[in-house]
Amino acid sequence: MAKEQTNRKTHGVQLETVATARHCRRDLAQVGLLKGVHQERIMPLLRNCPVLLMSSGEVLMHAGEPCEAVYLVLSGRLRLHDPSSTVPDVLIDAGDTIGELALFQRTVIARTITAIEPSRVVVVDRKIAWKLVGASHEVSRNWLALLATRSRVSGVVSGTEQLKTAHGGHPTLDEPTGLYNRRWLESMLPRQMTRSATANAPLGMLLIEIDGFDKYTTQFGPTAGEHACSAVAELLANGVRPTDLVAAYGTAQFAVVLPDTDVASACQVGERLRLAVNSAALAASDDDSVHALTVSVAATQFKPETDMSVFLGAAEATLKLVKVSGGNRVGMQPIDS
Repeated sequence: MAKEQTNRKTHGVQLETVATARHCRRDLAQVGLLKGVHQERIMPLLRNCPVLLMSSGEVLMHAGEPCEAVYLVLSGRLRLHDPSSTVPDVLIDAGDTIGELALFQRTVIARTITAIEPSRVVVVDRKIAWKLVGASHEVSRNWLALLATRSRVSGVVSGTEQLKTAHGGHPTLDEPTGLYNRRWLESMLPRQMTRSATANAPLGMLLIEIDGFDKYTTQFGPTAGEHACSAVAELLANGVRPTDLVAAYGTAQFAVVLPDTDVASACQVGERLRLAVNSAALAASDDDSVHALTVSVAATQFKPETDMSVFLGAAEATLKLVKVSGGNRVGMQPIDS
């Protein structure tokens, strides 16, 4: 079937309107939002969604611009960057999605999004996005998982009540932070450990806890505590690679799973995240007052001869040592332990 197209410019980027359902079928199957979805249900909706053809260095959206669509990255790589912020850049790879909150509310982009290599991006407007949700139960589940994994905006789960009501909730989400919960972590971690052992590749993990959280909530109240956890969750989710996994672990605790990362490199990631929390001006309560937060970080590495309970136990023991020593630092599990 021949492909018909019209070209125009949007956001300064060449826009190709695809007129056939077949054109992006293989690419769309690799998009996380559409995993497990019967394409016959969604292709009629996506057939006429425009595809942005971006060159390296071209800007998709500038910081401060409204995001009124969802963007599916078919190929290439983009970067979220704010030179004035201490929060690390975020890389967006093929298969990732941008603007997932645009489904529920009009949002403003906090950081400039730029292609760092030639990229193709599908633009899905809000109306079509809601039709996708209505057409496929799998899309709605994937959307919830995507929101939890990214957690780019504080309180992200609270904005998904329409999806949760329609599709029976999501038992693996931690609602205060919008991250996956410990139940999900413990179901996912064995697969990561098996992959690590089979491929002879390192697997690192960070266990992170907000310092003095009980005292913090006593002084500022439980709502401030929820805001603090949500703010830290956002910083962690934004500060790691798309392939890394962030989950809520316990009260004011977070786990970050780092594939292909040894304990020394995990320490470097942990220090970067610790500094990001220290440097951030976090509005941690409803009255917009700002309170300083610090975190303790434990870095560990999976040993193929051990099981998950040993792996997690080593992380917990290392975190305890960090807290006893005063907190607000990164501690590493001894190599020979």
